[in-house]
Amino acid sequence: MNFTLHQLYVFGMVAKKRSITKASKELHMTQPAVSIQIKQLQDAVDLPIIEVVGRKLYLTEAGEYLYQTFQNVDRELESFDAAVSQLKGGLKGRLTISAASTAKYFLPYLLGEFKRRYPKVDILLKVTNRDEVLHHLAKNEYDLSILTQIPDDESIEAVPFLENPLVMCAPPQHRLVGKKNIAIRDLKNEPFIYRELGSGTRMVMEAYLKKHDIRIKPSMELGTNEAVKQAIMAGIGISLISRLSLQNDLPNNRIAILDLQHFPIMTHWHAIFKKEKKQIPVTSNFLSFLEEENINKYLP
Repeated sequence: MNFTLHQLYVFGMVAKKRSITKASKELHMTQPAVSIQIKQLQDAVDLPIIEVVGRKLYLTEAGEYLYQTFQNVDRELESFDAAVSQLKGGLKGRLTISAASTAKYFLPYLLGEFKRRYPKVDILLKVTNRDEVLHHLAKNEYDLSILTQIPDDESIEAVPFLENPLVMCAPPQHRLVGKKNIAIRDLKNEPFIYRELGSGTRMVMEAYLKKHDIRIKPSMELGTNEAVKQAIMAGIGISLISRLSLQNDLPNNRIAILDLQHFPIMTHWHAIFKKEKKQIPVTSNFLSFLEEENINKYLP
């Protein structure tokens, strides 16, 4: 087939954005120029690679295969660029990460230290909900995904790198605050605040309550860790919270941790990627950084 890397790259951006308009802005090209590149590439393939139904753009079967080819080529070129930069005496390249929302409390600090070590590395961090992170992982759209709960998928590899203690939090004026060695059965009549379906913290809390035969009706369901904390402060209920997210709340006496038996529940943050994914030098260096023994020293 007679097409250029530039045409493939333009197509890759259209496929990623699912929009010629958005791709043209990203590429700093006019929409007609993008359309011409797509038309020339489609002529070279001799099969339709995109189709527009209504206002939505879809990839055809040939387009899906071509998009996979683009991703493979893009990774190989990025790997080559990073390898050359190392040969020249410095790590250079791009690191892309999709992370569950609670990671925002610690991941920027780790990325900041990594950036200080390797100033020529460009970093893109997408903080979102667990479902979207899993979507990014399935589509192989980012170098790494950061989650606590590992999906049941044999095609992935997970590297644990940071302890994530989960504690039961309540408003400071709660009746159980200050009591020692509280039994889990004492929470049976408490109003619980839940994270959204699919949240890793919610999965742990539901499994723990089920294990101890605690049946409750959630008083509220919220989509972010910050919203849960605000609801606790407002006295709406109690909830399971990552201890890592409380560094600004505990000293100001805005939230209290209940002294429950067998708590905290210890989970771990993991860096997750597809086993088939070729690790470029930037990614492998970041994974090595995450596995350093005293990584906690970079956290606030």
